[in-house]
Amino acid sequence: MSSIREVAKLAGVSVGSVSRYLNGQQLKAVNMEKIAAAIDALDYKENIIAKGLKNNRSFSVGLLMNSISSQFGAETVSAIEGVMEAKGYSILLSGFKGDVSQVNKKIDYLMQHSVDGLIVFMSEQDWDGMERLADLPIPVLTINSPVQLAGVDRVQVADRKSVREVISYFAEQGHQRIGLLAAPQNDYVARERLIGAKEALETHPEAQLVTTFGDYSRLSGYRGAEELLVQDITALLVTNYNMAMGVLEFLQQSKDPRSQQLLLAHYDYTREMADLLPNRIIIKPATAVIGQLCGERLLARMADPTSAIDEGVWVENELFGLEGNLLPDGKQR
Repeated sequence: MSSIREVAKLAGVSVGSVSRYLNGQQLKAVNMEKIAAAIDALDYKENIIAKGLKNNRSFSVGLLMNSISSQFGAETVSAIEGVMEAKGYSILLSGFKGDVSQVNKKIDYLMQHSVDGLIVFMSEQDWDGMERLADLPIPVLTINSPVQLAGVDRVQVADRKSVREVISYFAEQGHQRIGLLAAPQNDYVARERLIGAKEALETHPEAQLVTTFGDYSRLSGYRGAEELLVQDITALLVTNYNMAMGVLEFLQQSKDPRSQQLLLAHYDYTREMADLLPNRIIIKPATAVIGQLCGERLLARMADPTSAIDEGVWVENELFGLEGNLLPDGKQR
């Protein structure tokens, strides 16, 4: 088995430089390339157990999230895991399935396992006492948190902006009755998306927003589309992926000629529907970007807990449709 000294010798750098590289610190680009090449050539593997004992670290990070099975969560976790594994860290995943009374117990569980850092997905719920995150003795990062906590990094998805752009586009295309199938307003992300729709109409008073609410299920999407279509909407935005699948099922089965003319926008995790079908706009969460950013930021904070806090880094969704481009300027956003 190769040693860190052999890696340093082959790369032509100091042992300290290799150690800093392995701990996720930034070095000169040329040195990082040399070290990476040497590690690959020697098939170097760190002794994580010995390293953890020496540095009083577990080389694991905790991920606390509401719905482990959600598409957004699964894709983002996968991207985070890729970043962490490349630096020798494992992931300890825990979910609370919408029961916020379990959150503190889940944090205790992760802390008892001595995680070196914590990422909290607040995309579905917030909870009383979340200020506890600011008091933990490890670096913490939140995704889509409704509040900025002292000493806690925060990565946000620009859902409000995406919805505002789509609704504005509908209005600019002459649609005066615009349907909105929204998610329950007891969580932060759903509220942000509804606010974005309302903001769009502030600059387009000629348009009217016809809103109904689903419950995240495909069935509520089916029924919501049925309810909205008879109210003479000509465009529809669905703010949740599962509900969008129900809307698509309804439109496929509907005999109402208005369903064939409807301009539809919805959240999805691929862009194929926008490429294959007319009258379709896709809002695609940039889960790979979010996961990469979160993983890299937490690694940096674990390497240097005194580094500056990122107080609200915004990641934009990708928008596809209408011959591959949403807006008249020809830019995909």
